[in-house]
Amino acid sequence: MNSISRTMALTLKAIPVLIFILSASQVALAQGPPATLVKTAPIVSMSFHDQVTLIGRTEAKSQSRIVSEVSGGVESINATEGEYIKRGATLVSIDSRSIRLLYLAKKAEALEAKAQAELAEKNLSRAEELYAKNTIAENRLDTEKANAAVAVQRYERLHAEQKRLKIDLDNSSIDAPFSGYTVRKLVDIGEWVNPGTPVFEMVDLSTIKVTVDLPERYFGQVTVGSLVTIKISGRGATDETGEALTGRVTGVAPQALEETHTFPVYVAITNHGDRLGAGMLVRATLSLKKEFTSLAISKDAIIRQGSSTMIYTIADGKAAPIPVKIGSTSGSMVAITGPGLQEGTPIVVLGNERIYPGAGVRTAEGQPDSPSKANAEEQSKDNETTEQSPDNKRTDG
Repeated sequence: MNSISRTMALTLKAIPVLIFILSASQVALAQGPPATLVKTAPIVSMSFHDQVTLIGRTEAKSQSRIVSEVSGGVESINATEGEYIKRGATLVSIDSRSIRLLYLAKKAEALEAKAQAELAEKNLSRAEELYAKNTIAENRLDTEKANAAVAVQRYERLHAEQKRLKIDLDNSSIDAPFSGYTVRKLVDIGEWVNPGTPVFEMVDLSTIKVTVDLPERYFGQVTVGSLVTIKISGRGATDETGEALTGRVTGVAPQALEETHTFPVYVAITNHGDRLGAGMLVRATLSLKKEFTSLAISKDAIIRQGSSTMIYTIADGKAAPIPVKIGSTSGSMVAITGPGLQEGTPIVVLGNERIYPGAGVRTAEGQPDSPSKANAEEQSKDNETTEQSPDNKRTDG
């Protein structure tokens, strides 16, 4: 009986604690999850270049058919197709036994001729001394001069032939003339090759040349040296650091192609990480001379969900999405248009991947409400072009 009484007493004492815990839980549920810490930056107004996106074709910096410079049978093939080869590495070896024997024979002849030339020079020197003492006749001196000249010329001829055979001996090892990738193997072991026979195809992808066909309505609006951003199959091409691949315009053809009435624009791109290959179709975004002023925000603020693009501002401590369209870019800044956008409006640029419409958000204490417009423009000063979309840009092709 006493144990039952003690149990009831303990139960009665625990009821208030349980009530308190349940009440706290209900309050926490009513308040929702804790606010997400984010960083904001203001919308600014700045100048952009009008841009156009066109289809381009990639080419390797160098694309060569490596040929044999000697005759002989293929002794070994030291590279495979699609392999990266450093400059000077051996691709194909040609049987050099006959060349080596000819070289050794010619070397011996040259050494003999050298000794004879040296002896003829000594005889000439002695003849000149004797002639100076009137000991020999002039015709004897002339004979020694002729002998010395013939001996020297014979040595020089044989020495030149020896050097040529040495070059042939060295060329029996066909080496890569530049660092790059092998594309196709064109010979097999045992096959006979002659000077000029192709043995391998190679490409150098360290720098990529992109040719873009510029419609005639844009002729005169693209300047040499302007930046170009490259995309592959609808996705951005990036280097090993994750940065977009960019290049510069190296030239604009002054004459249009007869078939298309377009002007070829040539772009050079340093191919970091070998992200681009030869013969690819890419989307190249060119900056035009025309400028315009637009509201802008950091690219970090852009959120893409399917075909929609949005940014987040903060309203009453909650994340409020704003649908936007993006246009020209300049460095890390992108031109935007959308309903209700105003210069100075704080936009979430860090932490936006962890929030959703209506989510509680907070900014760090001491964060400036809006960094200056001058800072935003300074951030974008060094770069001019990246990706585009329908507003403030054109897409052709």
